[in-house]
Amino acid sequence: MNDLIALYAGNCLRIFILIVGGIPFVFWMSKLLARLSSKHVSQHIAVLLRKFMLYGGLLFLLIITLQELGFNVAALLGAAGIFGVAIGFASQAAVSNIISGFFLLFEGSFSVGDIIKSGDILGSVESIDLLSVYVRTSDNKLIRLPNEALLKQSLSNLTYYPVKRIDCVVSMPYTIDVEDAKNQIQQVIASNSLFLKEPAAVVTVNKLAMHDFDTEIRTFLMVRVWVATEKFLSAPAILMQHLKDQFDKEDVVISIVQSNN
Repeated sequence: MNDLIALYAGNCLRIFILIVGGIPFVFWMSKLLARLSSKHVSQHIAVLLRKFMLYGGLLFLLIITLQELGFNVAALLGAAGIFGVAIGFASQAAVSNIISGFFLLFEGSFSVGDIIKSGDILGSVESIDLLSVYVRTSDNKLIRLPNEALLKQSLSNLTYYPVKRIDCVVSMPYTIDVEDAKNQIQQVIASNSLFLKEPAAVVTVNKLAMHDFDTEIRTFLMVRVWVATEKFLSAPAILMQHLKDQFDKEDVVISIVQSNN
């Protein structure tokens, strides 16, 4: 009897140590792996490595705990394998998303923090998981994009390069002095440090035409300026405001349309 009590007490002690010591250790190791790997790989790969470490470690602790409780782990794993195969056949979409996730992962076309556009969705990448990518839009919505959908359709990474060009079309009266208008636009651009000196801004005549549902022929100028990538969302509105203020001083009515995103 005493031997049984001692054996039971020993099992309880080992289980207690596994739970109290093992779980915090697994969390700590997963964070350490993510921190060390982030120096050598991209952020989203480091996050996935942390998750693999975390879930794998917790699964290992669960198996050891079940063994200590006297369960036949081999039989349980066999049953789990059969169950997993059945689930796999029933969830082909999930498998397809996982495979697509690995392609996206190793392709490296975007990472956490990048601003991407896929279809009508534009936003910042919050996380990249095995099944999907989570994107936060400018109006603070969280959108889940399945990996398979991202892999099948075109995707634009708007923050891949350090600088980005903004294109705006400015409509002016046909009788405007084009060279004077171009000089005023260049002055507006040069007076704001938001717009880069290199590459240089370009202002050219885009077309001579009428607005939709209008009978007046107007002069359209294409304005192309470069900004740092992290400023490209706010820069178009600032440029439009400054151009309006400048031509308001000249009593010239203009319209401005951003022609790229």
